[in-house]
Amino acid sequence: MRSRVGRRLPASVRDVPGAGGVRESNAAAVLAAARREGPLSRAEIARLTGLSMPTVSRQITALTDLALLREAPEVATGGGIGRPTVPVRLDENVIAACGVHIGIVTTTYGLTTLSGRLLGSERIPTPQGSAADVLRAIGDEVSTFLAEWPQRRIIGIGLAIGGQVDAERGRLDHGPLDWHGVPARDVLEEVTGLAVHLDGHVPAMATAELLFGVSGRAASSLYFYAREMTGVAVAVDGVLHRGPGQSGSIAHLPVGSDVRCDCGRTGCLEATVAERAVVERARDAGIITGSELSDLVAAADADPRARGMLTERARALGRAIAMTRDLVNPELVVLGGQAITETPAYLDTVLAEFASSTMLPGTDLITVTRFGRNVQAMAACTGLLTQLYDHPLSLLGAGAPHDRRDA
Repeated sequence: MRSRVGRRLPASVRDVPGAGGVRESNAAAVLAAARREGPLSRAEIARLTGLSMPTVSRQITALTDLALLREAPEVATGGGIGRPTVPVRLDENVIAACGVHIGIVTTTYGLTTLSGRLLGSERIPTPQGSAADVLRAIGDEVSTFLAEWPQRRIIGIGLAIGGQVDAERGRLDHGPLDWHGVPARDVLEEVTGLAVHLDGHVPAMATAELLFGVSGRAASSLYFYAREMTGVAVAVDGVLHRGPGQSGSIAHLPVGSDVRCDCGRTGCLEATVAERAVVERARDAGIITGSELSDLVAAADADPRARGMLTERARALGRAIAMTRDLVNPELVVLGGQAITETPAYLDTVLAEFASSTMLPGTDLITVTRFGRNVQAMAACTGLLTQLYDHPLSLLGAGAPHDRRDA
């Protein structure tokens, strides 16, 4: 059933490279200045962007009409002779972006404002069945969730998932889910009636850190993710490196454990630290009877075997972080994923193993994502927000023929 919470958006951004031309780039520059530094006066935006005052004024009018910017009289300056200067800022009250992260075990979806403030999120067990059935079931769940926000203009859905992602064609392959050549974008758009932007989950999380975390302030950064799957993403000067397909898989990075991997080798990172794999080994050893990582964490309070398993997992993570850091040599390393955030008592072990394993000087460059358990929802939303920031006129259907006055 099609959602009625938002209209289907034009596909101009994904179908027409460079959509919007000079007018689009000017609008994006004005929006970026207001988003990063706002509230700002028109003169301040002109100074930051290098655009003329008339061009800035025209773009502010267009962006205000689209509910992307609003005037902020509450922080107006002046009050003496002459008209007060009324700055502009992001309009947080109208537009929202939905994000869906499909994991092997859990699917998370949420809704954010233009500035990345999470309005709400839900987690459900990833449905079972064929890829099409799973996507339709998730689409129905998301439509019901979005119906709770009738006052918001929802501009689309960002879909983040592991595996091999072809964002241009909207198709994906996901080995653990046994999905091959799945037209994920088309299926989810059909169910929800909203435009869908597809991205790999680790690049999406790294993008969220660049836009709303601390990575955007670093000259170079490495994002390290671990939960059921593992991966890394690298950014330089605020730009995420993207190789062909889904880059950054470190599933088979050798971390020196004695765990047998499905690939036939021993000691692969993902087989060693993945949540389901760790829980399964604990069950097989009779340490726990439950099926959640929280069961193992609880058992560690009294059972040294449980503590030993979690400690060895933390050490494996620390060694993997050291290896990837030494390879990339970034200014900043950001850790994300429930393998880090759901076991905070073992973070010191992760960091100690990193410090003893890295071959480069300096061990104080690591930080943990501020998004916590919301990292998946934030990441999925961010992919769509990035498209909006870069192509505000085209994405919202306001593209117009090039006006020479905007050049």
